[in-house]
Amino acid sequence: MEPNNKNWKLWLFVICLNSVAIAGAIYLKSIGIDLYAFRGG
Repeated sequence: MEPNNKNWKLWLFVICLNSVAIAGAIYLKSIGIDLYAFRGG
């Protein structure tokens, strides 16, 4: 039962981390910072 519990916590961590990243990208875009300028294209 232990690996199933760890798997659940890992997925929760990944989803939370992605949510923070998306929220951060939206915030930076709202204050005028263009994230695509860092790609160098």
